[in-house]
Amino acid sequence: MNDYTGGLWVIMISFLFLSCQSEVNETIGEDPDAVITPGSEMAMWLQRATANNGSSDDFMDGYSCGTVKLPVAITLNGAVRMVNNQSELKTVKRIVEQLDMPVTLQYPVTIITGDYTEVTVNSEAELEVLRQACGSNPEGRIACVSFQYPVEMLVYNANNQSNGSVTINDDREFYLFIKEIGNLHTSISYPVKLDFTTGGKININSNSGLITAIRQAGEVCRPDGG
Repeated sequence: MNDYTGGLWVIMISFLFLSCQSEVNETIGEDPDAVITPGSEMAMWLQRATANNGSSDDFMDGYSCGTVKLPVAITLNGAVRMVNNQSELKTVKRIVEQLDMPVTLQYPVTIITGDYTEVTVNSEAELEVLRQACGSNPEGRIACVSFQYPVEMLVYNANNQSNGSVTINDDREFYLFIKEIGNLHTSISYPVKLDFTTGGKININSNSGLITAIRQAGEVCRPDGG
């Protein structure tokens, strides 16, 4: 490669870099609030929509702000049995609700809280402490709305220069990604789709639209309860 050809390559690479950077800046410029930073309003609403949904096993633990980690031993209608996975949990829930059978946990159990922290609970009294704290939290999980995955997140440094992208595959990944982003900034690669427990679906194309949809969902269903 001669010096002239090498120079062209340098110019082309520089042009491509500047073009990509320009596209990022233009995207941010079109929506000044597109970049999500730690502690921002957008981050708060995202975490309320992706915190651990504790409503699925409320019949068993009465704790709406988290779930019991499986497998777990329970007493169902006087007999001890194991619940090993979500399929078995649904079966037990159906039995309890249809036949009105009593169910209790066999301690100790591990509780996965709303922020996906794991806590060992050794007694009903300890679980009751968590229930009380949950009841006093007005900004818990909004359980009647959920994302359709995967969701692609664009990542920037503190100067809003592109650092690539991250593919999010479930609520836990989304929540922890927002929680642990640190000094980086991020934005959502739109469009994204939301599902509602009523059966409705909606396409979202902006941060403002997403905040509105999540907030309105929270107004029509109680946190963590669906």
